[in-house]
Amino acid sequence: MHAPQYNMFAAETAVQAHHDPYAEQRARDFRRLRFAPKLEREFLLHMRADQRTSTMVCIVTALGIWLAFIALDLTRLNTLRELSAGHRDVEFAMALRVSTFAAIVALLYALLAHRLPRAYHRLSMLVLTLIGMTSAFIANMYKLRDLPQADLAQLVIIAAVFLPVGLTFYQSLGIALFIAVLTTVLGLVMLDEIHMLEHFRLSVLLFFAVFVSAVGAYLREYAQRDQFLLRRILHNHAMSDALTGIDNRRSFEQHAAIALLQGRRDRVGVVFAVLDIDHFKKYNDRYGHQAGDQALGRVAAAIASCLRRPMDMVGRIGGEEFAIVLYGADTEQARRMLDSVARAVADLAIPHEASDTADCVSVSIGAASFDGSETLEQLYRRADLMLYESKRTGRNRLTLC
Repeated sequence: MHAPQYNMFAAETAVQAHHDPYAEQRARDFRRLRFAPKLEREFLLHMRADQRTSTMVCIVTALGIWLAFIALDLTRLNTLRELSAGHRDVEFAMALRVSTFAAIVALLYALLAHRLPRAYHRLSMLVLTLIGMTSAFIANMYKLRDLPQADLAQLVIIAAVFLPVGLTFYQSLGIALFIAVLTTVLGLVMLDEIHMLEHFRLSVLLFFAVFVSAVGAYLREYAQRDQFLLRRILHNHAMSDALTGIDNRRSFEQHAAIALLQGRRDRVGVVFAVLDIDHFKKYNDRYGHQAGDQALGRVAAAIASCLRRPMDMVGRIGGEEFAIVLYGADTEQARRMLDSVARAVADLAIPHEASDTADCVSVSIGAASFDGSETLEQLYRRADLMLYESKRTGRNRLTLC
């Protein structure tokens, strides 16, 4: 038995074929709660879509509480008399109340109407910031008038900032710190010496609340990110071929069926091709199954490298058999692309001394153009007949109908 002379390169290609960004990210860890840029964008979209319902629940609750606070202001402050007396602090407080109410309503509308589906977190950040700022200002105003007020409300707001409302840990932490600092500064500016000791105690409690809430939020997001990666890894394992890293038969058939439906609707050409490695059993007998597995990985990578358009796809559907879908391609375009696939495999120059067709590994291809009404099974059957014709007439060739 001859040992192949390309084991090191083939092993490297096999590793590349198994490239899984989710598994790599999990292996690198993410203690700073950041993924690689592409994965980070994917996670954020997933997280915000997942938290849309919880955000809506929180916003509806906040809206009810805010209306209750507005009603309390009108009764406890005697707002109309204060406004008529020209008290600027009350005017500013009411402006903050109304602005915050408008922001809450805007966020609720965006969620209900599916507006800004990828950017509602920005409205969430605005709403939380306005709630914290307004509550801090009005609490100080109450103190100066010796009216009952609840300092603990600021602690509740700090905790609410870390609720699942589409924000990352760092966004929530930034808002919580901003509210704590703003509350402290507003107290120093607005309050007199009588209330300063009480205000100092409140400020200490606020920063302690930020710390405690942040620890819980960090652990929650870390677990959420880990679950996200695990789900994606499991999905990839279920839908990809373990040996070559390309789509397995199940995944390929799902994608191919979608391509046919899309092609029928858009009235564009779709070509289905079946590709078979020539004399692969003889290759395994000559070089061994390990070398055969490495050759499969290299051939799969070569095929995939030729399919650069978004809707084109390749899958392994049998031992040494691959299937290709070319979307939006007419017969001539498909012929050129499939010829380039055959050349890419030939350019690998994988020795095959046992082949009756060529000195190196070659492929036979059969392809059929979608007629607009066939099922995937019918189209596959026609392509398979063309593959049989390629083999019957000498292999290492393309037959397309």
